[in-house]
Amino acid sequence: MTLETDNEWSEKRRLILRDTLTFLSLTLITAVLFAVTLFLFRSFAFHREELAERWSARGREALASGRPDQAIVALRTALSYAPGDRTYELLLAQSLADAGHTEEAYNYFLGLWETQPGDGLINLRLARLTASKKDMQSAINYYRGAIYGTWEGDGALRRREVRLELARYLIAHHDLSNARTELLVAGGNAPDDVGLILTLAPLLEQAGAPTDALNYYKKVLARDPDNRTALEAAGRLEYEFGNFEESYRLFEHAEREHTEGGLDSTKQTSPSTVMMDNAARILALAPQRSLPAKERAARILKARDIAKKRFEACNAKATAASEMSSPLQTLAASWASKEATASLIELLKDPSRQDAAMKLIYNTEEQTEQVCGAPTGDDALLLLLAKSPKMMEQ
Repeated sequence: MTLETDNEWSEKRRLILRDTLTFLSLTLITAVLFAVTLFLFRSFAFHREELAERWSARGREALASGRPDQAIVALRTALSYAPGDRTYELLLAQSLADAGHTEEAYNYFLGLWETQPGDGLINLRLARLTASKKDMQSAINYYRGAIYGTWEGDGALRRREVRLELARYLIAHHDLSNARTELLVAGGNAPDDVGLILTLAPLLEQAGAPTDALNYYKKVLARDPDNRTALEAAGRLEYEFGNFEESYRLFEHAEREHTEGGLDSTKQTSPSTVMMDNAARILALAPQRSLPAKERAARILKARDIAKKRFEACNAKATAASEMSSPLQTLAASWASKEATASLIELLKDPSRQDAAMKLIYNTEEQTEQVCGAPTGDDALLLLLAKSPKMMEQ
């Protein structure tokens, strides 16, 4: 090997070494730059995430404190750092709704619903928003979507609450039949929940289903016989149905619980006590068929005297007001008949005359109400009896 050849190999080795060192240097520089860039990117991403969480926390706090306008600003800022975060979007939509931005909130929730139509909360918020927009059918559809949708936590409880809200909405819009159905379904899903039953029963009354309401109050009393709320409510409904004996029993029981519980040492005038006193007076006044014949006939005579005084006062007033013949002249003819003068002995001998006398009494109370207005005292109670034929058959 010549000297020239050795020099060539030496030059080649030098060039290879230089290129290797250059490559390694560039690789090292690239790796360092990559590491620095990755660090900066992750630091920036972490900082953005931290800022998003910080602003969302402010938004949650403002929303919980009843400051939805401030929550909107905070949550919009959070979304600028974390675009597309579904949790933040949901909170922003809630804030918009609470702040009264109905249309914007509706559009926001609708966008969320399109990606997750089975979400119970989103359906509920859409139901409330469409209800505020007077779109009843859409509101009902969204309420049903919420009832059958998915919920975090206690789904059964949330669905029941939504069903009750739907029932109240239907009652407010006079759709009483569907409201009753929703309430009965809610009751059927939790038949042993006394608290729920005491919520459902008044709603059933509002839905035009007093018989169902009374049955629910009776369910409470079957489990808790001394429940004063159920006793008074059931007593009121029995009173309205004309079942005065049962009504009095329930009211008397409720009053006893009230007194024994030490809640009040004096008797307070309330609708319940008025109805209880009325029921007691009706039971003392009503000529029921189950009474001994002589006592029933005596009660008929007493009721006849009360009704006659009512007729005479109303007839005189009507005649004076019209300065002509009274609109009660047909009734006046009835009071001149023999049914109006039958004695105790005559009534006892002929039960049909008892029925005729009662018919005259009831006709008097009903017709004088139309001419002279609502009666008071015993006349009002006789009018109640006239409207409660079931009571007289007992």
